[in-house]
Amino acid sequence: MAALMPSELPELARAQHHWIVLLALPGKAAGLALVALLVAAVIWPWPFLVLFLLVIVAAAALRWQTWRAELIILTTRRIVRVRGVPETTSSEASLRIDRVSGARLVQTVPGKILNYATIELEAPGDHPDVRHLVRIAEPMHFYEQLRRIIFAGEGGFDPDDQGPAAVVPQEFATEPLPRGFFRPRDDR
Repeated sequence: MAALMPSELPELARAQHHWIVLLALPGKAAGLALVALLVAAVIWPWPFLVLFLLVIVAAAALRWQTWRAELIILTTRRIVRVRGVPETTSSEASLRIDRVSGARLVQTVPGKILNYATIELEAPGDHPDVRHLVRIAEPMHFYEQLRRIIFAGEGGFDPDDQGPAAVVPQEFATEPLPRGFFRPRDDR
């Protein structure tokens, strides 16, 4: 199950963005340029229609290549996010697991239907590329592995797990109060 990354850290889970991110609208400048090109293609079909179609195909290919190359990798010590087109430019951001103090899984109704979610991590400092993992495909395995590592502590288990290791005898500093100790008095 655990493959090794180039850094030789054991890889516990791997995630990728859901295909729904391919349908995101372009930015304002790119959107305005596409609208202007579309208007020019309607007015002068011959040169601008071909140009418009070439721009659409090139943008879709670039978006698909970028989506395919983006990975989020969970190791025993950090979360690594690799972005970019490998043939041209790529970037890598990481966050140490011991810096993460909380994790939140947000799954909307379309996310439940299409099996994607957003994972938000709480950590001190500014880690914009790693703190908000938006629209992750098949998020449950990744999230469960992440929780297991973050909240395992010294005992090696997640205290929220329902397995047999989660049953820990509770120690009291004082004797437990007897039942019915706090009953309202009848001082009428």
